[in-house]
Amino acid sequence: MPRATVIIPNYNNGRASSRDGQRDFLGELLESLERTLAHDPTDLEIVIADDGSTDDSLATARAWSRRHWADGTPRAGRPFVRLIELPHCGVLSKVLNAIHAATEGEFICRLDGDVVVDTPNWVAECVALLSSDARVGVVTGLQKLPDGRVHALGDAILSPLGYHHLGQGLPESALPEVVEVEHAMGCFHASRRAAIAEVGGYDESVLRGQTEELAMRLNLAGWKALATTRVVFRHFHADRHWRPNTADTGTGLQRSLDRFREKWGCDRLAPDLAEVWTRWKDTPLVGRACLRGPRAWEPSESGDLPAGAEWERFSTDPALQASIAAELAALRAGDGPIAVLGSRSGLSSFLRARDGVEVAAVEEHAASAAKLAEMSKTSSNTVMCLSSIRVDDLSSTNLRPRAFKIVALLDSAERYWNPVGLLRESRRLLAAEGLLVVRSRARAARFESRGKSLHLFAAHELLQIVRHVGGFTPLGPPTLDGNGRWQLLARSSGSTAHSLHFGA
Repeated sequence: MPRATVIIPNYNNGRASSRDGQRDFLGELLESLERTLAHDPTDLEIVIADDGSTDDSLATARAWSRRHWADGTPRAGRPFVRLIELPHCGVLSKVLNAIHAATEGEFICRLDGDVVVDTPNWVAECVALLSSDARVGVVTGLQKLPDGRVHALGDAILSPLGYHHLGQGLPESALPEVVEVEHAMGCFHASRRAAIAEVGGYDESVLRGQTEELAMRLNLAGWKALATTRVVFRHFHADRHWRPNTADTGTGLQRSLDRFREKWGCDRLAPDLAEVWTRWKDTPLVGRACLRGPRAWEPSESGDLPAGAEWERFSTDPALQASIAAELAALRAGDGPIAVLGSRSGLSSFLRARDGVEVAAVEEHAASAAKLAEMSKTSSNTVMCLSSIRVDDLSSTNLRPRAFKIVALLDSAERYWNPVGLLRESRRLLAAEGLLVVRSRARAARFESRGKSLHLFAAHELLQIVRHVGGFTPLGPPTLDGNGRWQLLARSSGSTAHSLHFGA
């Protein structure tokens, strides 16, 4: 029995399925395995399971199954690959379960047919990490785009930032060598067979996002996942045509999302952490995700000014003046009543209300809300237009639905413990064609940390979570101002449907 089995589920990964007819996905993958595993010391085998391919990839797999490892390699003279030809089912989870049943390796290295591996002896590297701790169930490498940019070093699933790829867009030098993650993407991961078997294998009712759903069960059972920059691969999925199956259709994608919600009680792409916390707070699932439960904002923990300090310092602090001016400009992005969720002590809300615009300034921090209530009384015009509202939870305001033309999140998305809940409440409050304004402190170009008082967004993460919540149409990507803030504008679409199913 080999110690490791490299498995490749294949369906239409041939030259004929590439966008320009030039890229032989499966052939290039097998060439990379011949190159990178020629001197890998691990006792390994390579197995392809073909799901009834109709393009040239089946002929490629058959040709490679007749080849043998070269002289001078640890497996000299042995067949290079074993081919299993299956009748077409169009369900990747079924193919994966079938190939698991047909192989015996202690460790299983799964590769999609459209990747290329760049690291020599990568199986040995993955096996070493899996063997370093008996509770490590999965290992993945550094995924790069075809042009060499960093795409992911593992994934986060149950995150305040929503589902997203870790390290996306960062320079490789900014990435840790090994990091624990929630999920290792299905296009490349090495797993411990016993871990996959313990949680029941792949759920065959999930057409897309199989490994994310599997990761939830592995995390719940206490298995760890690691990502490492010691192993590098490139993924060429963007160069491939959509394949003729149900899984890649809008209906198939929605079915997979619905199945995830049915099983786990939350959305897979934009999890409402209140739902997650209620159901899973005492389990390893929450511990693995490093989630913090419901907690009111405390300015000192997030580096914000104490209650009322912005009022006291405004006349003498140029940086504060610039920040308030930018917020005020954002609140002038449209006409009509405004709700500010996370108003702090409310100076921006006060100044906008002074112009005669109806503003509901909502804050959960009692002292900050009290300061705004006090200051609003100093202007008769403002007191008629401004409502200072103290709530226990920013995502549950009890304000009238669809009553506001603008809902603004001013430095609140990154400090509120459950951003999806905040965005859902924003969606509830916005009138048809209303405008969502998000201003959020930007994360510097570094690998994110978890469990801090602030969960800072990169630009693509902020854009992605707004899209994934549903009901919003972004008017463009976030823009960075001179105050270290992203600003994102999105129009209310009057729907709760996801505007983007998968990917960034």
